[in-house]
Amino acid sequence: MLASTGARALRAEPASITGVHAAPENVEASQPGEWSARAGTALELLDARWGREGDWQGAGGWQRFVLVDLLIAYRERSGDPRWDERIAKALRNRRGLALNDDALWAVIASVDGYRLEGDPELLDYAATRFAQLVTTYWDDTCGGGLWWDPRRSYKNAITNELLVTAATRLYRATGQESYRAWALRGWGWIAASGMIGDDALVRDGLAIDTRTRTCRSNGQPRWTYNQGVILSGLSDLTEMTGDPTYRARAVAMAGSALARLTHADGTLREPVPAIGADGLSFKGIFAFHLAYLMDALPEGAQKQALREAARRNAAAVWRISEEGRAPVDSDWTGAKRQFGAAAQGSGAAMLLAADR
Repeated sequence: MLASTGARALRAEPASITGVHAAPENVEASQPGEWSARAGTALELLDARWGREGDWQGAGGWQRFVLVDLLIAYRERSGDPRWDERIAKALRNRRGLALNDDALWAVIASVDGYRLEGDPELLDYAATRFAQLVTTYWDDTCGGGLWWDPRRSYKNAITNELLVTAATRLYRATGQESYRAWALRGWGWIAASGMIGDDALVRDGLAIDTRTRTCRSNGQPRWTYNQGVILSGLSDLTEMTGDPTYRARAVAMAGSALARLTHADGTLREPVPAIGADGLSFKGIFAFHLAYLMDALPEGAQKQALREAARRNAAAVWRISEEGRAPVDSDWTGAKRQFGAAAQGSGAAMLLAADR
């Protein structure tokens, strides 16, 4: 995955969701499961237009695992088995994973695939690859953290958010204490790294002074996916430790993103127009992990605010895709006209997130 072109430790504050745009009354789907069915319609177009053997045209490498994890989530929620064969083949296609964050997308999807299929090879792969990464690429530069690349040129938010989430997934699959320890260690480093601002938004990574080896936030854009991946890991940390503050932070971070990284109508946006091919996946990644967080929340004001925000975005996706008949624009206002498998998957992920 290309380096994105994520600030002070997040304060322990109440998990309010102030500022999130309220959803209009008409975004509610009329029947239970209707948003999931709409996600299925979007996935049909993804398969028909971009699907190929064990992959998707224009969305190989790390994006393959974002898409296969979405299919797993859809399968588990809907019970629809249509893409079981595609899931199985894509999970085992491990080409194009050159960078450390690339590998961690595959680790997370493999654990999720193990939960679906029960194939121990998937869990063995995830455990082995995770061990290789933390043994080789975690060091004391910047006080810890996993390097983004084998050349050790950059320490960033996404790689370490993926580390936390991969560790929590592996812990939940195996019960091994070492994964719990890595999840806590990874989050502790992120929280103290300077990448999370007072606004609870995560910047892209750290600038390292080559002379003094000191590290500070590099001021790069606050991409939506940097606000998303950590939501799963933090929610799981509450499940694993019994400490509610982790999930409370996740709720606060999700609310901040939905209030600040949105257009006036409440639809998600990236902080700058130029997002490249990687950026087509970003909003879908946020949606995927937002859904994971919502699944763990009890019914109440917090969950309702997140649900309404998700449905507002899902309604925009459904509208610009002409109710599933057209591909999803990467800009959910319909202004950009940038399409592809990753953009289609992002739209489907938000439609599925709305089914909460």
